[in-house]
Amino acid sequence: MKRTLSVRHFLFFVALFVPTVHLLAQDIHFSQFHNSPLNINPSFSGIFGGDIRFTGNYKSQWRSVPVPYTTFSGSVENKVYYKKSQYDRYFTGGLLINYDRQGSLELTSLQIGIPVSLTLPLAKNNFLSAGITPAFGQRAFNNHQWTFDAQFVDCLFNPAAPTMENGALFSTNLQYFDLSAGLNYRFHAPRSRTRFDIGGAFHHVNRPNHDFWTNSRDVRLAVRRAFYGMGLAQLTSNFDLTGQLMFQEQGGYRELIYGIGGRLLLNEKPYEELALQAGAFFRQRYTDALVWHFEVYWRTWMLGLSYDHNLSNFSVATGSRGGPEISLIYRIYKTKPVNKQCPID
Repeated sequence: MKRTLSVRHFLFFVALFVPTVHLLAQDIHFSQFHNSPLNINPSFSGIFGGDIRFTGNYKSQWRSVPVPYTTFSGSVENKVYYKKSQYDRYFTGGLLINYDRQGSLELTSLQIGIPVSLTLPLAKNNFLSAGITPAFGQRAFNNHQWTFDAQFVDCLFNPAAPTMENGALFSTNLQYFDLSAGLNYRFHAPRSRTRFDIGGAFHHVNRPNHDFWTNSRDVRLAVRRAFYGMGLAQLTSNFDLTGQLMFQEQGGYRELIYGIGGRLLLNEKPYEELALQAGAFFRQRYTDALVWHFEVYWRTWMLGLSYDHNLSNFSVATGSRGGPEISLIYRIYKTKPVNKQCPID
C-alpha cells in the first residue's frame, strides 16, 4: 500500500526495512574505536594494566540535520587470576551495555552482553586472549510521527484522518540473542612502553533475526568481521608514537579507518603518570570523515575527546559537521604491581 512520508522518515524506513545484508546501521560505531575495546573484540576483555576497568563512551552525531544519532556504551571488567602472585594468566568477566537512538522515529537499540575471556602467555611478554560475548538485544521505534497518503485530504494534512492501514504490516519491537567471538595477540617490549595488539573478531555469528514484519521475511543480521592492529612505540623517555588500523565488513558494507598520534609524558613516575596525546584518524567508506582526537592520561584515568569532520557528500546537509565523542576509562589495581607481568597500558 502506498505511503506518503517526509524525506527524513523515508531515510529512516530505508535503514529500517531494507534487508540487513546491505547495512551496518544495526551496529553502533565509535570513532575512538580503540577506547571502546569490547565493541571491537570480546578478547580485549582483560587487556589492560590493573584488575578492574570501567569504560564509558558517548557520541552525538548529525545534530545539524533532523536525524540525530545518540550513542552510549558502558562496560566493566574484572580479572580473576589462576594463582596468587602470578598475574600473566587469568580469566576476565564483565558486563557491556550499548544504547543507541537514531532519527526522528527514534529507532532505539539496547544490547546487554557478558564478555568473557581467557588470557595466557605464549612466551615472556607475549599474550594470547580468546573471548566471547553472549548478549541480549532489543530494538524498537516510535510510530507516532509518521504520516500516510490517506491523511492528506484536499492536499492538506489532517492528522485525525484514518490512515487506511490495517496495522498488521509490522511490529514496533523485537528481541534477539546475539553472540560474538574473537582472538587478540599482545606483545609488550621488556623495560619499555612499546606494545602492540593484533587480532580479529566475528560479531553476530549466530545471525539473529532482525525482522520487524509480523509475517516473517527471515531478515537476518549480517555477520560483522573486524580486523585490526594498534600499538604504541616509545621513541624517547617522554614521547611515544601511536598508531591504529582497523578494517570492518558487514554484508555489502566496508570500512577502513587508520590514524596516527603522539603522546607526551609530563610525569613519568610509575602509577602517577600524566600524559597528553593528540592525533587524527581517516575513516574511509565513501571518503567519509577526518577525526581529530585528544586524550589525557592521569594515573589510572583516561579522558578522550574527538570530533568528526565530515568529508562525504552528506556534508552538504551537515555543513561538514559530524559530531563530538567522549570516552572515559578508569582502572583499579587491587594487587601489588611489583614484579607484575601482565599487559600494561
